[in-house]
Amino acid sequence: MSIDALLALLERDASAEAAKLISEAELRAQGLLAQAEAGAQRRGAEALDRLREAGRRTVACETAAAARGYRESHLRERALLLDRVFTDAERELRAAAIDRYQGQLPALVDATLRFLEGGPAVLHCRPDVAGPVEQLLKDRADVTVRADADAAAGILGQSADGTIVVNNTFAALLRRQEADLAVAVAARFEAE
Repeated sequence: MSIDALLALLERDASAEAAKLISEAELRAQGLLAQAEAGAQRRGAEALDRLREAGRRTVACETAAAARGYRESHLRERALLLDRVFTDAERELRAAAIDRYQGQLPALVDATLRFLEGGPAVLHCRPDVAGPVEQLLKDRADVTVRADADAAAGILGQSADGTIVVNNTFAALLRRQEADLAVAVAARFEAE
């Protein structure tokens, strides 16, 4: 074989080897590019998922804050309304005429005296109530009835020595029942 033929053979072998190496390099480059693209897409999808989750959390937090604000405002308004209702009711009860509660006087006097533990006592009431209360107590010499023009409707009792005071005026009775009544009134407001 001549040198030219040998050189041509070497050149063909080298060209084939170079083509093979180039082909392998191109395949590796395509693989690396495919991996890089897949990685970039994965990282992009993960970033997008993180952004979506952050957006959902932000919306959830803002929604919860708005709902909390609404509830607080609603509760404040309801409390103001209940205060107005109880203030109006207390004003009406303070001025209630005897004919509106005369039938309840015996129970009211008995409850007041029961808490005064049966000893000498003084019952304070409005002048229009004093007569009927005295009639109820005609057999009780140890109980004095005092008419007071400034007294609220109902009975205010105290032991003779002043150590025990029982406030059974209607305003005080209302205040003692305020929590239970507030629940009932609030339920009616919510139903309407």
